[in-house]
Amino acid sequence: MNIRRFAAVIVTVLMLSARALGQQATPTPDPLEYDDPAMHYTAPASAHLIGPIQHVSLADLSQDPTTIATWVIGTDRSNVKVISLVMESYSGDLDGFDSTYENDLRGEDSATLVKNKEHVLLQNGMPALFLEVTQGSGFDTQKIFAYLWIDTQRAVVLSVASRLGGIDEQTAKQLLAGATAVRYPDDQEQQ
Repeated sequence: MNIRRFAAVIVTVLMLSARALGQQATPTPDPLEYDDPAMHYTAPASAHLIGPIQHVSLADLSQDPTTIATWVIGTDRSNVKVISLVMESYSGDLDGFDSTYENDLRGEDSATLVKNKEHVLLQNGMPALFLEVTQGSGFDTQKIFAYLWIDTQRAVVLSVASRLGGIDEQTAKQLLAGATAVRYPDDQEQQ
């Protein structure tokens, strides 16, 4: 093999290697994970993302709830669980947002009962509220468990819903356990 051919082979190998490394450097986003500068959530392995995860800038986030991501667990209608991540622009305190959230729920359905509300900490120590909600009547009654927190820029609701009897508090906490949050960094814009 002459020098020119050898050099051409080396250049080709290097180019292919660089292309392969470049492809590895941009992994496909994990459909079970949501990340931004102030929070992280990993949905359970059994969950399936419905639609794309929305990344809404702080400037574009309104005071109306915006669904960021929805995951579904199960295919049997009688046992399906829906995990939702919802955000809205908000700079008040947690108890004030709790009142707004409960009023929004009652606006959706007057047959809404909020109970077992407790101040808790997410797994990394972020203050939050954990709520149990029963909403609807008859065969349409659903149970919702939700974590609510404020990161100084947004109000965040991470919830799981199922038909009445389809989920209990312990299971809900396990499904939502992948959440961590911090105060939204003043110098960062959501990607």
